[in-house]
Amino acid sequence: MDVKLQHHLWEGGEAIALRLPRRWRVKVLHMRGDDVDALDKDDYRKSLSALGPLIKGKKEICILFDDLTRPTRVYEVLPYLLEVLEGGGVRDEQVRFICAVGTHAALDGTGFRKKLGEEALERFPVYNHNAYENCDNIGKTNLGTPVVVNREYLSCDVRIGIGSFQTHPLCGFGGGCKIVLPGVSHIDTVTYHHGTLGKKFGEAAKSGRRQDSPLLEDVREYGRIARLDAKIDVLVNTRGEHVGLYAGPPEGVYAAMMEKALHHYGTDVPGKADIVFANAYTKASEAGIAVRRAAELLKDAGGDVVVLCDIGAGQVVHYLLSRFGNTTWGRLASVRHGAVARDSKVRRLFVFSRHKDLAGSVSFGEADSIIWVKDIDELIERLDEDYKKRDPDVYILPDATIQLV
Repeated sequence: MDVKLQHHLWEGGEAIALRLPRRWRVKVLHMRGDDVDALDKDDYRKSLSALGPLIKGKKEICILFDDLTRPTRVYEVLPYLLEVLEGGGVRDEQVRFICAVGTHAALDGTGFRKKLGEEALERFPVYNHNAYENCDNIGKTNLGTPVVVNREYLSCDVRIGIGSFQTHPLCGFGGGCKIVLPGVSHIDTVTYHHGTLGKKFGEAAKSGRRQDSPLLEDVREYGRIARLDAKIDVLVNTRGEHVGLYAGPPEGVYAAMMEKALHHYGTDVPGKADIVFANAYTKASEAGIAVRRAAELLKDAGGDVVVLCDIGAGQVVHYLLSRFGNTTWGRLASVRHGAVARDSKVRRLFVFSRHKDLAGSVSFGEADSIIWVKDIDELIERLDEDYKKRDPDVYILPDATIQLV
């Protein structure tokens, strides 16, 4: 059985081909939203037209956009947003873009062009958020999170965010006001929210209580205090296409997207597997998510997980969680206890990548517990030999970084 999987979202779109033995009992588990058609230009125009009244008579416009850890193809949204701005009499010199990297590493010009397209950098100034400098304190949430936000963002009288709406392991849902927290907030703010509050309330989202997560409510309140005026959020499928869109007040995105997202990213699972191939596509630089998703599909007796993450960029640099030396970590390293805790049902964890990254292996688990593989065909032959006494049940997740199982 041959299966082709989309890969390299930001690196050219080369697919990975799996040539699997016929005797294996293989099931490709597509998520429900994969049956929805991609948005067309009329869909974008109709949704984004709702933002017209927001920019009437305004002087300074700030547009936030997410970084390469998120699959939002901002360049597909931008032409229609610019039509709205031009229709409201906004001139190019009134607009600036800020990449809401949160506590991730900054993007360079190549990264900006991947997200925004070439024209945006020629017409508008595009900046990175700096989590360590140039932020102003404007208040505090009910849970005590200090609202310390990017000064350039605060200086504008219209603030619009562009991102994608997905489930999130800590807050329940990403998208929405997360473009502000952590997107353009100070590192001390993010440390408090992800660390202090994360330890206290993080289990709510992990246990499936996504809608009533205290961390999510804190993000929503933070967005109100930080005066995010509008949010554009897309739903994506496992091909990285935009198939749903919300544009309007930030509070409205949650009512419009929550239940829809749970169904959209939901994946029907017929049972349990011996081997799970977990493709990391739209969020490949946060591929540790794929390990956790795959582990949920293994039989109680345990099995093997193969993460497909063949990207040269590797795993995102995270100033709170990444490793910065043999004994040096970000300030919230204790949250992941030095590495991503691995489910006990994962007997072996294989990571397919032609770009082995020893330091970055913390994203998957303890370095000495990961089996790095550069030839996927050789790995399949090895697994076939290991399971020669029985026909294994094998599941394939086209994008384990966004699917819910």
